[in-house]
Amino acid sequence: MPVLEKTTLIKGRSCAEVFDFCLEGANFPKIFPEPVTPLGKIDIADLRIEQGREFRFRHWMFGFIPANWTVRIREVKDSQHFIDEMVKGPLSAFRHEHLVKAAEGGTLYTDRVTYRAIGGALLERLFVNAYMNRIFEARHRNMQQLLDVVA
Repeated sequence: MPVLEKTTLIKGRSCAEVFDFCLEGANFPKIFPEPVTPLGKIDIADLRIEQGREFRFRHWMFGFIPANWTVRIREVKDSQHFIDEMVKGPLSAFRHEHLVKAAEGGTLYTDRVTYRAIGGALLERLFVNAYMNRIFEARHRNMQQLLDVVA
């Protein structure tokens, strides 16, 4: 299975601040580069990531292709990491680790994503790997814009 890992220094923020930002569901559509629509009775403004919670949303790939996801929060370790996994969705497997670590000048934020495309390695090489890289590059760029403290 492919593994994508992206790490960014969030300047001037503690691990607790970055982690808390990630736990607030209202921030998900702010950092995701494509439209996201909650499904069911979820008020994204009141959404807080907690171990065991399950969420459904529609991700509009390329802005117009609907892909429904059901994800479950598998693990939360305060101010260190949390893990979500796709229960149902457009891939055959998807595990997303959100990690924070103290660093000089701020906090290192890492996304580590392990996934498998429906259709296997050929589809991963042709489409999915580049798509995932683009999505996570944009997520990190958006997080930096929202969180970096400029001295």
